[in-house]
Amino acid sequence: LLLLLNEEQGDLAPVLSPYSLNVVLAGAVLMDLALEDRIDTDLKRLTLVDPTPLEDDLIDPTLADIAQESQTRDIDFWITHTAKRGDEIREKALARLVERGILEAEAEGIFLFSRKVSRSRRYPTRDGKTVEEVQLRVMRTIFSDDIPDPHDIVIICLADACGVFRSILSKEELAEVQERIDLISQLDLIGRSVVEALRQLAPPPEAPAARPASQIPQVPGLAFAANATGLVGDLNTFLRQQYRTLGPIFRVRVLNRQFIVLAGPEANRFVAQNNTHFRTREHWLSFHADVGAMRTVISMDGPEHIRMRREQAKAYSRKLIENRLDEALGVVQHEIAGWSPNQPIPVQRTLQRIIIKQLAIMATSTDVTDYVDDIISFFPAMLDRHIVSRLPKVTMHLPKFRRTRRRVEELGQQIIADHQPENRRDKPTDYVDELLELHRTDPQFMPETDLWISALGPFFAGLDTVTSITSFMFYELLQHPDLLERVTAEADALFAEGMPTVRDLRRLDVTHRVAMETMRCYSLSPMIQRTVSNSFEFEGYKVPAGASLALALSVPHYMEEHFPDPQRFDIERYTAERAEHRQRGAYSPFGAGAHMCLGNSLAEVLIALNVATIVRETSPVLHPSNYKLKIKWLPAAQPKKSFKFTMVRR
Repeated sequence: LLLLLNEEQGDLAPVLSPYSLNVVLAGAVLMDLALEDRIDTDLKRLTLVDPTPLEDDLIDPTLADIAQESQTRDIDFWITHTAKRGDEIREKALARLVERGILEAEAEGIFLFSRKVSRSRRYPTRDGKTVEEVQLRVMRTIFSDDIPDPHDIVIICLADACGVFRSILSKEELAEVQERIDLISQLDLIGRSVVEALRQLAPPPEAPAARPASQIPQVPGLAFAANATGLVGDLNTFLRQQYRTLGPIFRVRVLNRQFIVLAGPEANRFVAQNNTHFRTREHWLSFHADVGAMRTVISMDGPEHIRMRREQAKAYSRKLIENRLDEALGVVQHEIAGWSPNQPIPVQRTLQRIIIKQLAIMATSTDVTDYVDDIISFFPAMLDRHIVSRLPKVTMHLPKFRRTRRRVEELGQQIIADHQPENRRDKPTDYVDELLELHRTDPQFMPETDLWISALGPFFAGLDTVTSITSFMFYELLQHPDLLERVTAEADALFAEGMPTVRDLRRLDVTHRVAMETMRCYSLSPMIQRTVSNSFEFEGYKVPAGASLALALSVPHYMEEHFPDPQRFDIERYTAERAEHRQRGAYSPFGAGAHMCLGNSLAEVLIALNVATIVRETSPVLHPSNYKLKIKWLPAAQPKKSFKFTMVRR
């Protein structure tokens, strides 16, 4: 897997089809069993040598199956048998590499070498030693006369059998070393047996030819009256109904624009494992033109997107809050101090004020109190105009918005000025410091034109996501007094021990599971727009390059086969015993694939901190007591202003 890893894209090189990759992983399992003296083989049969388990969940299942088999089977049989577990083997192996600090999971399906490994080109091992990076070892072996290690012989055998060398060597280089590769492949009997079996193994039956995009099922009805009405109402319900009726791929027309929609767990799994088929750049062109920027992390694709994610990963992670948790806590406590008992409090707006101030302290070291209302107005209006296309162009020229825009630009430029090196001596490094350092070291990658809008990026990312999740969470807590009581008890216990840490907040089990169930029930982005960058086949249809795509990643959240009784708010879904969210493709609250939310871990900490603090210091009560939640769906789902609570101080 490490030899196949594409360091620029963060995924496995597409030299192998999913079937071929599963077959090669099956061969690797059998070779590992042979290296551990558990099996022996020749070209005709595989025999069991020792059935003792190795306490390794990658290879023990195959060893157990071999031990239980009454007949003697050839190696082809066991490769085919083990290949059925290929997806499981790949996922577990990648998770293990992350756990050992060799890889970092940047997003679902995106893996990069850890910083330490990428610099040292050495891997840490379980016994505390290090080994040289696999590609360096393999290249030195095939380009020299060095005697290869037995494990490297196995890797070279597998890589040759499945054509990996064609992706990491030029045509001329491969011709130069092919004789050496052939010689090495003959050094190990088990390797020869597996390689021969891999080469001769029959491919899976060919699937029927993919049907053209014109045959993708179309949502029925008049283009505007049916489809647009469904999309501005309960978007989740609309998409789920179309999935049930038309399947995981269908077309929908909205306001003279046609989208191909991928939906359901099939879509989630496909998006997580295929990063070269989608791009987001087109959907942000007018936004960036308006703010005078070339691009931001949300509009970047491919290797530069992966690089920018890595550059900004620390700034969007929970590490951002670790040393400033007391200041973030002070923000919410100060806000609570200003609440009047029995005075209705608009939940979404109040939480927006809290989150903006917290993000300002952590990411920009700036007091933005005077700019909060401008930030709250500016970013949603920009999304409404440039991404959702719901506001007319004239809106951007109205005096009220022009004033808001001037103030937000003024704030961005002021933050940049305040972070010049001479103003930051002896101060802790924050997000903007790292942004400016990137500009100084690589001004082409981070040009000056992009700085002011990038400096405000944390507000853009957190304004709707964290506030909306927390708001929806409070509505459910007020609907379920038993859960509110449990969350309050957790908060009391947390603060009874003194100032909490980030680790303490992540141990708030009930609070965390309430948040997870909230994100299942209230998807903030039911339909994510993309452009098809490279054509692909999905569920029997060919999706052409250039097509406008919509990813309906939240559809499985309300599917009975994944979440029984999905209309019921049930935090027990996330216990170790049930773990319904662990099903592949079933739960994607922060998106999937290359553009999965960069700040999800920071969001989880902020949600826990703010909920715990509010319920510890107040007893919130829904206002009015019979209020039924109303939701604004676009540009991102959020409670309407009518959602309020009153409170009594505890």
